Amino acid sequence: MVYTKRKLPPLNVGLVQMDCELGNVEANAQKIKNIIDEYRGKVDFLVFPELALTGYCVGEKFHEYSLITDDDIFQDILNHTKDISIALGFIEETTSINFYNSLAFIKNCKISHIHRKIYLPNYGIFEERKYFKSGTSANCFEQGPFRISPFICGDAWNPALVHLAAADHAHILSFSVCSPENGLGSRLSTKESWKRLNRFYATMYGSFVVFVNRVGREKNLKFWGESEVIDPFGQVIASAKSDSEEVITTSIHLSQIREARNILHTIRDEDLDFIQKRLERIMDRYYL
Repeated sequence: MVYTKRKLPPLNVGLVQMDCELGNVEANAQKIKNIIDEYRGKVDFLVFPELALTGYCVGEKFHEYSLITDDDIFQDILNHTKDISIALGFIEETTSINFYNSLAFIKNCKISHIHRKIYLPNYGIFEERKYFKSGTSANCFEQGPFRISPFICGDAWNPALVHLAAADHAHILSFSVCSPENGLGSRLSTKESWKRLNRFYATMYGSFVVFVNRVGREKNLKFWGESEVIDPFGQVIASAKSDSEEVITTSIHLSQIREARNILHTIRDEDLDFIQKRLERIMDRYYL
């Protein structure tokens, strides 16, 4: 008898590099539904940028554009996801009247997971902490045989959070962002920094990186796009242009993750007990 490995189907993903109208939730929702209709049956999973429903520069009007997941507009999008999964960025209002920069993962008309942005930038041109409450959890969720770890923009700039996701056996690191040109001034390029991060994380952890950035202008900001998928060897397998609205698609295979992790054993050889003890000593010395 010859043993043959079980072949798992790929995950067909679509990265939605879109522009959106600042504060026009209804128009953005319609645009999102149109894209879902166009790609239903073509991909398994559509990933939208950060705050795709509202735009980024909401400022002090953040509470005017927020949605409770029971609201009609949100439910209309949710009911539009038959036979497809999506990741959707929006301003989430909870029953406790807190407001979050959130990413909802919706599968076949049901919410499967919500990630609330943890690391809210309050430097450079950014002032998110003035308006949003920080999320308090970071968890993977499952999409078929794949484990996906969600990140919203600044979350991915915290290497410890990415390391935790890898330790939680994430196959896909999903980054939904609104990254503008010159977001950190002239000395540090956000575009080049993102490209370095995406390739480093993919290679170091043997994971796919799905990076979805928006395009367009808001106030004095210009979003640079260039959404991309990086394979577990650090190679670009799909990429978008810098200024155009487009949806790029590709397939993600577990076999490539398996191959990469048999070459580089970053997480297999991790000693989390050592990390925990060392972290406790650092906290005792500097933070308590």
